Amino acid sequence: MAAKNPKTVTIYGRLSFPNFNYQQAVARNAKSNFPKDAADVAPDFNLLVEKPQLDKFLTHVRDEFLPYCLEQSNKGEKRDALDKGQVDRILKLIDSEDWEAQPPYIPVKVVPEKTADLAPEAVANIKISGNKGVDIELKAIVNNEDELLVPDPDLLTFPVIKPIGQTVHQMYGGCYVAATLNLYAFISGKLPGFSASAGTAVFKADGDRFGGGVTVDEDEIFAD
Repeated sequence: MAAKNPKTVTIYGRLSFPNFNYQQAVARNAKSNFPKDAADVAPDFNLLVEKPQLDKFLTHVRDEFLPYCLEQSNKGEKRDALDKGQVDRILKLIDSEDWEAQPPYIPVKVVPEKTADLAPEAVANIKISGNKGVDIELKAIVNNEDELLVPDPDLLTFPVIKPIGQTVHQMYGGCYVAATLNLYAFISGKLPGFSASAGTAVFKADGDRFGGGVTVDEDEIFAD
């Protein structure tokens, strides 16, 4: 079994406010009160997660990612390096479970008020950025041949992950989506934080519709 990567964790939740397209992200950025340079713009999406998925995410951050960041600092590395005081500050933010007070230091937020009634099972919103300058790749779990637009005679085992355009599935607010997240530590001013990014979003299952880059960890995505 391959060693666990402290920088990646796979979660799933209900898709909310997706903006998978880079050009749409650029257009939205242009309307912002604090626009970024176009080269720094990335698409994004949100996952509304239930408690087991939130616990999985936060446990990985506590037990794998933050110790890795501390090790990076002790080695004198620059990337993802956080000293003990900075790690302790992030742990304090996590342990407070006050998601409303977190922006912009961790990617866990409160479930938006307009969405909360539509997803009462969700305990938190995880904000996920794509890669700068490119669209987020969309894929889907295919459980049988009927979920393919064109049957593939060479495809003999299921489930598999395929480009969503080859399947009967569609992304929409409220469906269940899985993503393998890359975690990155940063310092904003003098305050530490971390962000989550994904180059691929994977349709997992249908859900009640709401109104209005990294490689995929298939074993995790197929797991319940």
